[in-house]
Amino acid sequence: MVVLIITFLLLPSLATSTDLFPIVNVTFENEMQHAVDLMCNFEPEQRITTLMPGELVWWTVEDILFPAVWCYLQVTDDYFGVFWGYLVTRKCGTLCHWRIKEDGVYYVQSQDGSLQYQWLFQIAGGGFV
Repeated sequence: MVVLIITFLLLPSLATSTDLFPIVNVTFENEMQHAVDLMCNFEPEQRITTLMPGELVWWTVEDILFPAVWCYLQVTDDYFGVFWGYLVTRKCGTLCHWRIKEDGVYYVQSQDGSLQYQWLFQIAGGGFV
């Protein structure tokens, strides 16, 4: 760690800010037949974004000190909740891609494109279910 800091201070041309703190693109794609509401804490001003069928929306996050970005998704009146839209442990690389489908929300694995189901945490009676 000390060597990294000394290298960064003495030889700034060797280490750029994007090397140390990469920019990650996080995308959400609505593959449903109806609109869904999505809100993530990527921006200082959080607001609900309505994704129409087939629409894609994206944000960028700078990977500084292990950021964790939560998202709220409302698919139907009965299917809604919160999940982690970005975590360092997900190992996205420079792209985290999500698909919202009829049977759930899926993270697209960057290595092979396979889909990983994502549970939505819901608050019911004061606790998570």
